[in-house]
Amino acid sequence: MNLSNRDTLFDGVNMPLVNSEDVLFDPILSKSVSDQFNISKNGQIIDQTGNFWMIWGIVELERWWNIFESTVGIPFGRKLFNSCCDEEEYQLSHSGLLGKGLFKNKKNRTKLINRWQNFGWGDLDINNTKIDTSLPSTIAAGLAVAAVESYQDKRFKSEWRQKNSTEIFLDLKIDEREIPLAKKHIKLPWSINLNELITDNITLELEKRPIGWSIEGELSVILPVSLFSRLFYSTIGINSSLTNDESNSWIIEGLEERFCQPLTIALHSIYKLFIDSDKHVFADGKESWNSLLNYYCSQWGWGGIDDLQLDTNGEGISVKVRTSETLPFLIGRIVGIWQRSYGKKPKINIRFSQDYTTFNVESFLEYN
Repeated sequence: MNLSNRDTLFDGVNMPLVNSEDVLFDPILSKSVSDQFNISKNGQIIDQTGNFWMIWGIVELERWWNIFESTVGIPFGRKLFNSCCDEEEYQLSHSGLLGKGLFKNKKNRTKLINRWQNFGWGDLDINNTKIDTSLPSTIAAGLAVAAVESYQDKRFKSEWRQKNSTEIFLDLKIDEREIPLAKKHIKLPWSINLNELITDNITLELEKRPIGWSIEGELSVILPVSLFSRLFYSTIGINSSLTNDESNSWIIEGLEERFCQPLTIALHSIYKLFIDSDKHVFADGKESWNSLLNYYCSQWGWGGIDDLQLDTNGEGISVKVRTSETLPFLIGRIVGIWQRSYGKKPKINIRFSQDYTTFNVESFLEYN
């Protein structure tokens, strides 16, 4: 993840232009965050306890949430809040981050503040239950409530008020009910643990901003993938707003029926995120595909491929990947790149088989 000062098309990737005078590279922050993660050759960013994480641009994250909620077809903000709150509570309770004993409050408050700053989430004021953040308010509130509850060892009924574009106040009232700590999320069928992953140190070049940090000039954050898995699981049994054509574009084999809809919703939201963006790409061969997938997927923890083959007509592709928790993000991104490259509506056939998933992308019209 090195800064680039180019605004040219390089191996199919439209490189961003970064004004060197605006770069606020912070080596201390960069090392502090990088030391907490490794990255695998499969494009997985992994923390010290084996959890997968992914880097998002703030604007892209906001856009994705709007697409996802629209795809689900009903208000889903409280589900997102709960997914964020439960995942952060689970990670805090199992990471050993928060200590016990004398002076624990001061130390734990400092640890939580540092956690927020390191991950780009913003500034957390526990005493005043206030947040300064660039995150979508629902995500920020969920993460913050988990921090406050873990810090105070109490349960709260939670609401939040957004005063302006970055300032959020939590309205917390004591909840006297006995509510157990959040458990590890129920694994979706594609959330397979990748054993014996070959990993290397990750080198992040982060730019300190008044709130959070940026990469290559873009405000960004790092979030646990399991946060999204919890959200995807909560769509089981929901009739989405997808049209028949949109649903029928995704053919899924080897997956229990009740999980096909959550996967389709997740895939469609990531695919739409890319094709509705202003990203200009063109994949015309394996070399350009590899460059595009590294630039838009692997380096951000969105996953990577094991193999990619081009059809004889030069448009359709066949891809093999290790099945993992990042699967919806990787496939959705690849399908978006394919449509943006060839300008055709895609038809996707996904086949699950033990530890690997294969999928083909071809023209929807030619398929029919």
